[in-house]
Amino acid sequence: MIDINFSKFFDNNINLNFQTENDHLSFHDAAIPQQTHSANVKFVTQPGLYDNVDGLITSKKYKLKLMTRVADCVPIYLHDFKNDFYGLIHSGWRGTKNHIILNALDIFKNKGFSNFKNIKVFIGPHIKDCCYEVDWDVAQYFSFFKKNKKEKKWLLNLEKEIIFDCVTKGILYKNIKVADICTFETMDYESFRRDGKKSKRMLGIIG
Repeated sequence: MIDINFSKFFDNNINLNFQTENDHLSFHDAAIPQQTHSANVKFVTQPGLYDNVDGLITSKKYKLKLMTRVADCVPIYLHDFKNDFYGLIHSGWRGTKNHIILNALDIFKNKGFSNFKNIKVFIGPHIKDCCYEVDWDVAQYFSFFKKNKKEKKWLLNLEKEIIFDCVTKGILYKNIKVADICTFETMDYESFRRDGKKSKRMLGIIG
């Protein structure tokens, strides 16, 4: 059972958790996306299920927990420490390819009038480039990968793609933190790539 609190990366101004999914969690104040590996992001003000979105943004005044389910994909936590907007994004290779993080940041700008210099980003545990093997039909869409010549595969680095998008948009590099945990090689973590249909899911939570 994993239950890690990453709030220190946001100076404990908002609660960040990453944990094994279980039946004892309370969902009465939670907004939960029905994930489809899209690049869709929605601003929400009420708890409930939200169809066909992979990212949710809200304001602290609505007192919501935002959740996402992952098992190798990247959970991205965001917080504007000036206006108390926050968000949680599920970014697999499709979402990263289609720049879901930029869609999220546009909502911060348009809804919260955020200055990107005031937004902190935490990239949670995910499959790292040590282990994320893809074929060229996927790798061709990305800039950050290395070739495994022996296996004729490409090792994809999703976190670098996401960081590049953030910095290009105006997020300060010093405000981006990355968890040093690979879900594939760390057996306590759930990994679809490693365990296939036997894998469970991890929950990212902010709020």
